[in-house]
Amino acid sequence: MASASILKKSAMAVSGLAWFGFVIAHLLGNFYLFSGPKKFNAYADFLHSTGKLLWVAEAGLILFLAVHVGFAVRVTLENRKARSRPYVVKQTNGEATVGSRTMAVAGIILLAFIVTHVNMFKFGDHGREDGLWGLVVRTFQDPLMVGWYVLGMLALGLHLSHGIGSAFQSLGILRPDLRPKFHRAGTVVGWLIALGFISMPLYALIRF
Repeated sequence: MASASILKKSAMAVSGLAWFGFVIAHLLGNFYLFSGPKKFNAYADFLHSTGKLLWVAEAGLILFLAVHVGFAVRVTLENRKARSRPYVVKQTNGEATVGSRTMAVAGIILLAFIVTHVNMFKFGDHGREDGLWGLVVRTFQDPLMVGWYVLGMLALGLHLSHGIGSAFQSLGILRPDLRPKFHRAGTVVGWLIALGFISMPLYALIRF
């Protein structure tokens, strides 16, 4: 039973770290938005030019997402089932962080955000003026879309603030004395990533 639980948490950690790597790469690429349509669209065209390699990467991300969500749901349900006495939960509340308490809620928001984000920008109309760059900028002229994007990125910040340190801890590659520092570093990195993404819709809304 214990080994099965470790296996589930390890699968969640590996799949989560895979998405963490993608998020960093995605953020760095999206910074081309500030450089105007030529460079941003050239970056998008380069990604599409990789052809089957891009398909493999996207299929891998879908698989990792399915693994992460699937095991997260199972572990959450099993943990709730194992809590036979309410006061046990209260005893751990002092050690919990905002990120750890909101992992499930933030995860649900992120899942919904990913679906809408892919639908808007991957399958959106790239044929109008300024291509994908124009689509992104026009989308973020709508304050409601900006609000939804910011909400999604706040959920990302919360999720990463706990998830980064938790993933490495689950894999058993952190010495106990390093865990507090690594968790703090993970929180900083998570929120820096979230703020980096948030800067883009705000820039498009204010600048254009």
